[in-house]
Amino acid sequence: LEEADAAEDGGGDMIRKTRLTHLDWTKVGAAAPDLSPQSKPLVQKKSRYLELLDRGAARIVAPMVGGSELAFRLLCRRHGAEVAYTPMMRADEFAASETYRRTWLEAPRSDDFPLVAHFCGNDPDTVGAACRLAVEEWPNVDAVDLNLGCLQRVA
Repeated sequence: LEEADAAEDGGGDMIRKTRLTHLDWTKVGAAAPDLSPQSKPLVQKKSRYLELLDRGAARIVAPMVGGSELAFRLLCRRHGAEVAYTPMMRADEFAASETYRRTWLEAPRSDDFPLVAHFCGNDPDTVGAACRLAVEEWPNVDAVDLNLGCLQRVA
């Protein structure tokens, strides 16, 4: 973030403005993928996701609390989105409840890929368990996003 000049808000009070000046994606290495015949399509899909990020101009639908459900993601993909996020999910409930997981991550679909699972939580072990479940149980989940700065009480 870069601080811009302070400005007056019209009522005589000074406000500080900031703007995002640089965004850099970081890919985190993982264990070697399983290259068995049954996992080959998944490996190919994950390569597609990384290619989009490497290209540097992927069309990504940003995560929105309560606004990133499947129907909206599919609509965005029909209009050119290449990567989409799930709604913010509570890591504690996701890790503990299969019903919660099935509610927020519908059956994998070939037209909802690549998908980023968006989590909030405050316990590292629970958040880790939720991330592991999302990536292992849903083949169209290629990445996880941890919400570490949302002003909502749940985050």
